[in-house]
Amino acid sequence: MTISANLHHDPLAPVQKELDQFNGLADVWWDASGPMWPLHKLNHLRAPFVQQSIQTHFGADSLEGITILDIGCGAGLLSEAMAELGATVTGVDPATRNILIARQHAQQNNLDIEYLEGSIEVVANRCFDAVLNMEVVEHVEDLKAFMSACNQAVAPGGLEIVATLNRNIRSFVFAILGAEYILRWLPKGTHQWRKFVTPTELKRLLAADALQTFDQAGVSVNP
Repeated sequence: MTISANLHHDPLAPVQKELDQFNGLADVWWDASGPMWPLHKLNHLRAPFVQQSIQTHFGADSLEGITILDIGCGAGLLSEAMAELGATVTGVDPATRNILIARQHAQQNNLDIEYLEGSIEVVANRCFDAVLNMEVVEHVEDLKAFMSACNQAVAPGGLEIVATLNRNIRSFVFAILGAEYILRWLPKGTHQWRKFVTPTELKRLLAADALQTFDQAGVSVNP
């Protein structure tokens, strides 16, 4: 995780094949024992990390009053975790079914979360105290354009937290061969190794919009 401060083709949108796959997973997104169980496990780790990072950055004791944008929110796992901690959350996702499930689940849990269908462009001209860009950059068509749009959504003095898979041999072995083909923790084709982003590349994309990287943390699988 890195913290920093055709005519109809949308360079900010994810690859259509991957978008179709995520739509197909929407109905089981909240099943902690189903196909999305790795994400549920990850959420137990990343939610406290995100909370602590935001509170430390703003010198706050809680997330009350802090606006958060969750890009590629899926069916709302991280969005709900942040809302439960008091943040004002907006979640965006291009998968129609994901947004429908996210809205239903939030309503069932009496959580007031703004969910919008689309990519980062649906919140153009809006700024947020914290932008969560979690496990999304490895799925978009135009990484440079996407990151620039995400960076612009960070309010002055705010921060952006980006999580993705590092492009190295380890990620190919564990995230592609292991998780998708051998252990079958994830559906085949969930990730394309060539689209993984290295920390150096990510820092360069953040610096292009004058965002300064001040922390970096790695996460590895412990089966």
